[in-house]
Amino acid sequence: MSENKNQKIKIFGASDCYGLNKDLSFTIRGTYEMQDAVDGDILRKAVDMLEQRFDFLKVSMRKNIHEFYYVKNPEPWVLAETDQPIALNSRESNYHLIAFSYFENKIYVNVYHGQMDGKGTYRLSKALLYYYCCLRYEKELDVPDVAKAGEKPAPDEYSDVYYDFYKRVSGKEIISRIPAQQPVRNTMKLDRLGLVHMSRSARTCVKLEVPQADLMQYCSSFDGSPVTAAALMMAEAIYTKHPDTDKEIVMGIPLDLRPALGFNNSITSTYSIIYIPYSAKLRKHDFKEQGTICRGIVIKNSDPDLVQAQTKKYCQKLAMLRYVPLTCIKQLAAQIIADGMKKAETTGVTYVGRCDFGEMEKYVKSVFLDADAYGKGIQLLLASVGEKFFITIDQDWSEKVYIDAFLQVLRKREISYDIRYDGELKIPELILP
Repeated sequence: MSENKNQKIKIFGASDCYGLNKDLSFTIRGTYEMQDAVDGDILRKAVDMLEQRFDFLKVSMRKNIHEFYYVKNPEPWVLAETDQPIALNSRESNYHLIAFSYFENKIYVNVYHGQMDGKGTYRLSKALLYYYCCLRYEKELDVPDVAKAGEKPAPDEYSDVYYDFYKRVSGKEIISRIPAQQPVRNTMKLDRLGLVHMSRSARTCVKLEVPQADLMQYCSSFDGSPVTAAALMMAEAIYTKHPDTDKEIVMGIPLDLRPALGFNNSITSTYSIIYIPYSAKLRKHDFKEQGTICRGIVIKNSDPDLVQAQTKKYCQKLAMLRYVPLTCIKQLAAQIIADGMKKAETTGVTYVGRCDFGEMEKYVKSVFLDADAYGKGIQLLLASVGEKFFITIDQDWSEKVYIDAFLQVLRKREISYDIRYDGELKIPELILP
């Protein structure tokens, strides 16, 4: 990457930028509760080490009348002593799309979702925690699959995945024997049913700590993932509030595209959404059978040929968008795409996977993720550390109707939980250029 800080760095995943507006920042915030109070001086050293290892992420977002783009940003990443989110692409963050903070025994990682997804945020955060814990406790810790300071990043780690994939397959025909998923035409949107009132200023969040064994008993019964079990439980909770609806409760589950596209080390946003209706046909089955059916849908949609064929179509749309001459027209087109995605699901559930912290695990008490997806309604974000799951429920309103219903489903299934936080949803803003 050029050292010329004013050189444009093209963004092929343009819809992530052009679809932004004053109500949607499209950001992620990771909260890592440590065993001991955070030492700010040591954490600053860890952030400096992280900068050197992930130098390719040091960019600012700019735009002109034709396009959005990145430029190299040589300023240091910000580390602030606060429990409040840091506005990204602003003076507060040195105009970076990443910023860090700490308060008491918590470390916060604020990132722009268009630059990296949940998996990427986890990889970045894991490296930061590793550097910090090694310095803080003055020992070399055995932590698997962590980005070591001083090592050279793999090429696919900093790749513009969609651009590089499209360049690789643009002249090839990709045939999938599995048909593409058809959109649901009658999706339920919770803000239109009278029980809640959508408002960005009233958004709330509840964070739960759940014993791993309680949730995994359902996953093992149908060889499924925690994300499938959690999605079904939230869908069931919503259904209990609207049993007579003629609308479809649709579960949106992110699919990691890295394995199918051949970019296993990518830190950038590399995912699509699988939409699964909680239909009357599905509800006829018991919970174990529901899990097995949903697991099959996820496996089918993970087929490499299908993923590559669908991703190529998506890239073709992005390529067309790049030829639109004016930024304002691109924003209008991308807003239409974003609005369509919001209408496609009733609830979204994300699982970043088990946090494999190795010897560092004893220093990390909890991991919670929050994401800005204003307009999508209610979403669950899951992570696991040790013998516990940490579940965040983010919603676009203050009423706890669906959260209470979800907690009732957990109790019905004898899944114990502790409420670790119940209050305002705190996520970073992204200041548009």
